[in-house]
Amino acid sequence: MKNAKILAAFAALALIGSFSACKAKIAEDVPGDFTFHGQAIHPAAVNALYRSASGQINLADFKTNLEARHWADQPGWWITNFEEDPVSQRSPFFAYVAFAGPESGGAEIYILSITFNSGEMTDIDNIVLLQKSGSWLGLIGSWDEGGACDGGILNQRIDGENFLYSRELTPGGLLDLALDVKLDLVANEDLEATSESCYAAANYVYNIAQDREDLVSVRLYDEPKTDEKGLTDQHRYQSCFNRIFNSYLAEGKIALTPKEVEEFARRFRDECVNPAAPAPTVKPPAL
Repeated sequence: MKNAKILAAFAALALIGSFSACKAKIAEDVPGDFTFHGQAIHPAAVNALYRSASGQINLADFKTNLEARHWADQPGWWITNFEEDPVSQRSPFFAYVAFAGPESGGAEIYILSITFNSGEMTDIDNIVLLQKSGSWLGLIGSWDEGGACDGGILNQRIDGENFLYSRELTPGGLLDLALDVKLDLVANEDLEATSESCYAAANYVYNIAQDREDLVSVRLYDEPKTDEKGLTDQHRYQSCFNRIFNSYLAEGKIALTPKEVEEFARRFRDECVNPAAPAPTVKPPAL
């Protein structure tokens, strides 16, 4: 009986030891995988970091009951949904896709493309630069938020030290890329600026190591614009903008260099905003 009790005690200790070993065994993170304890970092944790005042978060302390899952509509993305809004009956969400920066032998650098909606009319896109060191995640910087035709982000990819992406452009967004042409335009008064006003896409390259971003080109969408009564004429310069835009398509000028974007904006300014005054009428000499 005594031996049986001793054997039972040893068995219990062995069982406790096995549980402890399982509990202590934590999956290691592979640099470049953007994981914590072997699991993809939860979108809710990235959301908390994005909105934090301190710009950092300890993943070891972060807790959530929200489900993280692969985004079926966006391969490679992770998404989580928050509690449904009873008024709009929409479920706010936060999603991201991560790209590993160049290895430095120190803290890991990642660039994330994020998409979220917390009650906005359209989904919001942005890009963030993060640093991961152990359980700590730090926000190095973020770009400007955009959405739909007004700065929506697409075609994200990484090539070595370079992160490449595109942004959708409204007419005003296209003109804003011209740094040497100053225009004081009012969205939705002077030009269209709706979620359906996609006229072009700006293509950028951001070099992570140099922390430098360059506008590479602008691609005009190759569908001519037609003036619509009751819509186009509600905007001061839209019809004139459409005429210039269509002339570029007719000439096959679809991919514009930054210099050609300046020329487009200059032409818009000169022909639409500040057209040259008509030459004075010369009266014939009196007979």
